[in-house]
Amino acid sequence: MLAGVHWQPARIERVNRVLATSTKPLLVATDAGTALVKYMGNRAGLDALVTELLAAELASRVGLRTPDFAVVEIPDIETNDPLVTVQGGPAFFSRWEQAQSLSPNSKLLANLRRPSDVALLVVFDTWIRNKDRFADDADGGVLNYDNILFMPDKRKTQLLVIDHSHAFAETSLEDEINDFWATEETVYGLFNEFAPMLTRHDVKSALDTLCAVAIGEIRDICLSPPPEWGFTAGTANRLADLLVTRANRMSDWLPDAIFDQMELDLDGKEA
Repeated sequence: MLAGVHWQPARIERVNRVLATSTKPLLVATDAGTALVKYMGNRAGLDALVTELLAAELASRVGLRTPDFAVVEIPDIETNDPLVTVQGGPAFFSRWEQAQSLSPNSKLLANLRRPSDVALLVVFDTWIRNKDRFADDADGGVLNYDNILFMPDKRKTQLLVIDHSHAFAETSLEDEINDFWATEETVYGLFNEFAPMLTRHDVKSALDTLCAVAIGEIRDICLSPPPEWGFTAGTANRLADLLVTRANRMSDWLPDAIFDQMELDLDGKEA
């Protein structure tokens, strides 16, 4: 079992359907409830499984909530979709949650129990170079509200982050995890809806949280994917070192980059 993971399905009991996203995940019934399964043979490749697992573990470590997750051995599975090939082997399972997704001008944000989670999410997405939620770049950008969910938390809401199959690298992890990976200075995750909630204090606190994670913990996380997913120990150790370097470098450039990118009218947001 992965460190800190307490939800562990043992088997798939029924495949309900194939979802129409890039990895064509399976929505399944398991002995531990409904789950979303990303598997070997998916169209996005093995790297999508590696990035899902690494991002979920890192998010949990810095205090962001994700659905419960696990790595589970599955058999070959036939589906009704001829374009879907589910190969047997270790698969990434994510517990299916009933939650609402973010939407333009959403009022759910204003009811967050921990408003500082917004700054932590922007800092986290920038740390792992996550294009799965929001990236405003020269290629036309990415805007995916569906990858931010809100769960009821008594009279408040709680942020829940999902889907990291395109984090860390645009092409392949083996090609992009190099000495330049930590030096890129692009802000990720900065939805327009987040701007009114961000403060320099919360951004700095989030950066301090990242920088406080010990290299040994990051290395253990980077080494956690099963060998069948093809993520070599050499690349894992290189990524661990670069994550530490990137977190420290971000402390210098990210706060100004965030607030320069936002509208200039930030009265009262310097606290």
